[in-house]
Amino acid sequence: MRTEPRLRRGESPNWWRVWAAFLVLWATFAALGSWFNYGLLAARGSPISWAQSIVMNVAWYGIWAFLITPAVLFLCARTPLAKGQWPKLAAVHLLSISTIVCIDVLIKTLWGTRVFPTMVPLPFIQQFQRVFFSQAEPDIQVYLVVAMFGYVVAYYSELRKQEGRRAELENNLVRAELQVLRTQLQPHFLFNALHSVGALVSTDPRAAQKMVCSVGDLLRMSLASQNNAESTLRQELEFLELYLDVQRMRFQDQLVTEIEVAGDVLDVKVPYLLLQPLAENAIKHAVGRRPGRCRVEIRAAREAESVCVSVVNDNGVPRCDRETERVGIGLDNIRSRLRILYGAKGRIWYGELPDGRFQVQIRVPLNVEEDIASEAVSTSWAAWGPIPRTDE
Repeated sequence: MRTEPRLRRGESPNWWRVWAAFLVLWATFAALGSWFNYGLLAARGSPISWAQSIVMNVAWYGIWAFLITPAVLFLCARTPLAKGQWPKLAAVHLLSISTIVCIDVLIKTLWGTRVFPTMVPLPFIQQFQRVFFSQAEPDIQVYLVVAMFGYVVAYYSELRKQEGRRAELENNLVRAELQVLRTQLQPHFLFNALHSVGALVSTDPRAAQKMVCSVGDLLRMSLASQNNAESTLRQELEFLELYLDVQRMRFQDQLVTEIEVAGDVLDVKVPYLLLQPLAENAIKHAVGRRPGRCRVEIRAAREAESVCVSVVNDNGVPRCDRETERVGIGLDNIRSRLRILYGAKGRIWYGELPDGRFQVQIRVPLNVEEDIASEAVSTSWAAWGPIPRTDE
């Protein structure tokens, strides 16, 4: 389970690989051209040897592979498509086309019949003109095809860059939001714990002194893992026991807790500081507002491909809280972190059970895909509402 996605950063196009792909293409054309030219000239009554056919086509396509293609890809890399740059772009490529065509024609004219046996022997100027008018059009066509392919590669490379930057920005936003939620949660539980200490200072100073030590252990443990968005359920239980020790000193026999956690989920990753806010909310509404002995039950077990964590407290929730649906900063914080970490796969419900007790239930997925956190940025809030009744 990951707290942050691995992002694929956009990279500049690897022009060497693009050129290598064209080399394979030109080599294929050279092989096919050697076969076709050998058969065509033989059918016309002007046969040539296999060696001549191979040399002719290797030289022909070799100029495209090692001259035209690298030059065009170089220009595509140096003169990218951009608004307002069309006149400059057209001028650069027009000059490039003229230069490459002249060089190609010059090379073929100089090679003459030594490489191209089908060429008629002529004086240099006449031969240059003849080759120019026969080769200019295909050279321009090849140039435009290579340039178009080069700009397509550059365009999609730029898209990947933008996607990488956007994903990195979203990732930074996720980390920042998680950090804000952590900084919100730690002072919240600390202030409540100090409030518990204050309640005992006048009535039981020794218990208050012991509680201060326990609060210090709580703070130390919370700071040790403050940079982690997740922790194991085993670690959460250790932190919860320290917190419950503090509350037991405050409420003594008035608070009864029952913890039941399946062994196969102890090492499952859950949101950092998950159990403590749930227990705090239950104690606040069950013990803190009503007299008498109250029970808080905490259970965690695996259900299908998720871990179900539930906290049940006696006495339900006061009517004013039911009407306004205010369930505390801690639970609202958990809801936000579930949304960020797991998207729609992390869910939280709350509601009053038929026997009058109040239950908060959370489901955390066992396996989370790598990109779920970036997807969660645009995901709606995790489910937040009454627990569905079993008879529905």
